[in-house]
Amino acid sequence: MKLTVLVPALAGLLWAGSALANVKLEVTPPYVVQLIDGTSINPKLLDKSNSFPLEAGDHQLVVAFEGNYSSRNDTKFVTAEPLVINFTAKDNQQLTLDYKKPRNEAEAQQFIKTQNVVLKDKVSGQPLKTEQFILPKVEGFQLTRDYQQELISMGKAFNQPTTVAVSTAAVMASASAPVQVAPSKAQSNPEALTQLQSWYNKADTETRKAFQIWVIQQQ
Repeated sequence: MKLTVLVPALAGLLWAGSALANVKLEVTPPYVVQLIDGTSINPKLLDKSNSFPLEAGDHQLVVAFEGNYSSRNDTKFVTAEPLVINFTAKDNQQLTLDYKKPRNEAEAQQFIKTQNVVLKDKVSGQPLKTEQFILPKVEGFQLTRDYQQELISMGKAFNQPTTVAVSTAAVMASASAPVQVAPSKAQSNPEALTQLQSWYNKADTETRKAFQIWVIQQQ
C-alpha cells in the first residue's frame, strides 16, 4: 500500500476512535474513582484533572470519599463506603461530580452520612438522572476490596453476569451457621465430608460466602 493511501486510512481510524469517546467525565478530590463500568482505575495513572473519556450510553461509576484534613500537628483522614452511580450519558456531554466540598474534618464527617452528590452537565448546568447507592460496609480489617465482585454478588454490577443469580442475603444467611448434613446412603466418602465440614466451620464469613457461591454455581 502506498504511503499516500496509508496515512489517510490511519487518520480515519484514529478519528473514528476519538469520535466514539465524545463524553468527558470529571471527578475531583476528595472523591477518588474506583471503578468505571466494572473496570478498576489505578489512581497513579490519573492526570491532574481526573478526567475520563467515555462513550455515549449507559455507565456505572464507583467513587470513594478520601478526605485528608491533616495539619502539621495532627493527622486527620475521613473516608466513607464507596458510592455507586448509574447513569446514561449523551453525545458531547461534559460531566462532573458536583457536591459541596467539606472544608474541614467536622464538615466531612457530616457529609459522608448521606454523600449528597449530583452528576451534572457542565455545559447546560443540568443534573443527570442517576441511580445511586452506597456499598454495604464490610466488617473487619480489609487490606483490599474487590468492588466489582461485591457488586456482582449483589446483582448490581455493570453488565451483570447471568450465571450469578444468587441472593446475597440468602448466601450470608446460610454462611452464618455451621453446615449440618443429614446422613445419606449416597455419601461415598464420609471422611472427606467430615473434613470439609470442619474446614467450613473454621472459615470466616467472607470465605464461607465465596464457597457458597461456588457450590451453587457447580449445580
